Parts: sequence; structure tokens; C-alpha cells
Amino acid sequence: MLDTVVRNGLVSTQSGPLDLDIGIQDGRIVQLKKSDTQSPLEGVRTIDAAGKTVVPGGVDPHVHTSSPMPTLGDGISSYGPDRVSMAAAFGGTTTMLDFAHWRPGDDLAETFERKHADWRNRSYVDYGFHGTFREPEIPFDILDQVEDAVADGHASFKVWMTNTTPDRKWQKTDIGHIWGLMERTAAANGMLCVHAEDDDIVMYAYKRLQHEGRTALRHMSEAHNQLSEQLSFQRVISLAGHVGAPLYIMHVSAQVGIEAIRAARGTGQPVYGECLPHYANYSDEVYAQSNGAIYHTYPSLKASTDRDSMWGALAAGTLSTIATDSVCVDLDVKTTGKTILDAVGGHVGVEVRMAVAYTEAVTKRGLPLERFVDLTSRNAARVMGAYPQKGEIAIGSDADLVLLDTSAPHIITATELHEADYTPWEGYVASAWPVLTMVRGEVLVENGRLTGAPPSGRLLKRSISSSVLSRPAL
Repeated sequence: MLDTVVRNGLVSTQSGPLDLDIGIQDGRIVQLKKSDTQSPLEGVRTIDAAGKTVVPGGVDPHVHTSSPMPTLGDGISSYGPDRVSMAAAFGGTTTMLDFAHWRPGDDLAETFERKHADWRNRSYVDYGFHGTFREPEIPFDILDQVEDAVADGHASFKVWMTNTTPDRKWQKTDIGHIWGLMERTAAANGMLCVHAEDDDIVMYAYKRLQHEGRTALRHMSEAHNQLSEQLSFQRVISLAGHVGAPLYIMHVSAQVGIEAIRAARGTGQPVYGECLPHYANYSDEVYAQSNGAIYHTYPSLKASTDRDSMWGALAAGTLSTIATDSVCVDLDVKTTGKTILDAVGGHVGVEVRMAVAYTEAVTKRGLPLERFVDLTSRNAARVMGAYPQKGEIAIGSDADLVLLDTSAPHIITATELHEADYTPWEGYVASAWPVLTMVRGEVLVENGRLTGAPPSGRLLKRSISSSVLSRPAL
């Protein structure tokens, strides 16, 4: 007898939605069978998914936990893995990738172990880490360790091309050292992730805005502008082409960024772009609102034309994933800054990502269910080397399953959420809502309640396929 059977659901598969029963044993999917009453699968527990849509647990490749808040001074950090992973489970995300920041004096193995110590026994969902550098230069002995880190399952690294704000002195990596890291990640069959903004343009824009006395939050998109995105994307894509390296560009925010990615993919470069839900749903006009800070992360929101370009690019495959860049803090922290100089970056979004993406993609734009799964789960798992363990409902895959109720509208309110005491999506009417979340066959959330299972998330060992590394495979 199977451990668990999920019966009578409309199941998302690569072939499209099918009426299937799912058999689970030892945390993995072992049977997929057409739903019928003649010879049903038998399990110790049977979950009736009648009337529900069953999708793979979401994969969010871009979250920040226990992260220092640079505009707020020492000692203030975002919420940790316990809080963020709980919100993820409630929202139908079952895998997250966080950031392990290298410190001068560390070996890379120490960097990953320090971050793992913060997650170990604290996460409800499975997790992995991007190795990150926030120094101008990366020592050669550390570059020499990249191959071993990738071989140990840490398949991705991240750099910033800007310090983001004028008083932040510890984030940008010089382009030459990005070149060196790109060579090492490519040689090791790893993925380089980039926060791409042109530092010279951004910093000059800040100085000009200060000179003109225009530092109110509503001017944020003039500092983090389209030109910065265009120049930085072109530069790092050209560098990747020179090296022959795959590239994952995080939080694409402007139409010019989309066009740069489209052009690169058209020549066969393995370049993948990530969108955040708020770039596809809000424009920089919201910065003028009294609570405009709640919509902000870096890079900034852009014009309405940039917003309107996002869903077309997501539907067409120019952009590959929907992530959150989540930085979970409460409203009093998030709204501390009032200007372009002290605004608090990052915002909550892990818990609502799946519901918002389904509403915008499937309900409002008529995209097929499998494209929703591509954007919220399958593609991130493939690009980051967790596929088919994650991101698929298939025999042999982890039994990470989410039951979505699409029978009635669901109005999002902060009072029902678990990340923080506010949400930028207050009052948003979602056409789908997760009612059951399962990780490796264990039900974590059911009908809006934690089941009482302790945090048992596991560290993923990731390996990226050669097809993803060599061409735009998705």
C-alpha cells in the first residue's frame, strides 16, 4: 500500500492538465494513474483533490533571509528562514534559493556552511544557496574554489554590478572580476546570476537628483533608470558571449532589458531572465502614494510601458521565471526611509506569488496551466539545477504538491498572511488560492492551518543540465 494517494485532481503535467491520481511512497511520486473508480490507487492516507488543480510546489530562486538592511544601520536584518519558509508553505512554494555571502578570509566551503547553519532545522521547505560576492575584487584563491563548490551541489553564484545607493560601499564587484568569476562558473558547469545596473549611471543620477533637490521617493525610477538597465544588460551579455558562459539576469524591470535578453537568446546565447510580480503589475506611479515604499525594491519600478511589456515577455518565453527578491520585514521597518537615499529595498511576496501569478497568467491572460508551472516552478528548477527532483509532477520527482482552489475569488489581506504585517497586494482579488501544500509527501499546510509537522526542509544538491548551460533551453 502506498503512503499517500492524491485522488481526483486536475493535475498539471508537461503534456497539459490531466485527471490523474498520484501515488506517493517515501516522499516521491511513484505512480500516476488516470482517475477512475474501478481500480483506484490505495494509500495509508487518501487526499481528495476533486475540484482542485494540482501543481508542482513553487520554486522561488530569489529570496533573502536574515539579511542586513544596509540603509538602516547595523543590527537590523530581515526575518529568517523559519518565518519566510512558513509563509512559503502557506503560499504553495516548496523550494527557495537564498544567498550565502562570502566574507574576506573565508573559504567558500565556510561561506556555504555558515548560511546552512542559519537554515538547518529552521525551514519548512527545501532550500539551496547561491554563493555571492559583495566585494570589488574576488581573490584568485577563492576563484580556484568555485569548481569544488559547484561539484558539491552549489551550482550558482551571484554578483552585483552596482552599489545600488550612494552610501553603500560593499556590494559592487568590478567587471574584470565578474569576468574571472564567469570564466570559473562556466568551466565548472555552474550558473552566474547578476544584479545588472550600470553603477556610473545610477550614481550620477543620484548626484544630479540631489543637486536639483529632487530626492522624494517618487523620483526613484530616475535614479534606477532604463538607461542603466540597457547599458548593464548589454555589457554583461556581451561578456557572457565572449566567455561562452550561461547567464541568469535577476529582476528584469524594463522593456530595454527584455529586448537585450531577446536579442541574445536569438543568437543562441543561454541567457535567462527573471521577473518579479510587482514589475508586471505596478509602475513607478505608485511611488507617489503615501505608502509608496511598500512597492519598492532594487532596481526600481519603471514606467507603465515597462510594466506592460512584462507579461508578453513571460508568455513568449523571453523571460523564464517569476521570483520575489523577497526581503521580509514589518511595515514600520519597510517605511522607515522616505527618500531615494534611504528607502528600504526588498518587499514581502513569497506567500502570494503563486496566487498572483495564476491570476495574472491563467485567468486574466489565458495562458495554459503548464506555462504557469513553467514560470513559477519548472523553469527555475531547470535553470538552477534542481530538475526533475523539483518543479515537476512525474514519476521519480519529489512529492512537492500544491492543491489550488480556483472555485471562488480570494481577497488577499495582510491579516491572513504570515511573512509580515503588511502586503503590497492588500485587496488584490486572486482567482486561485493554495489549500494544501506538501513537501516530499508530507502535508505541511491544509485548509489554512499548519499541520504541526516540525521544520524538516533539506539542503538541495544541484546540478545544471548541459542543455540549459549551452543554449536557451527554455
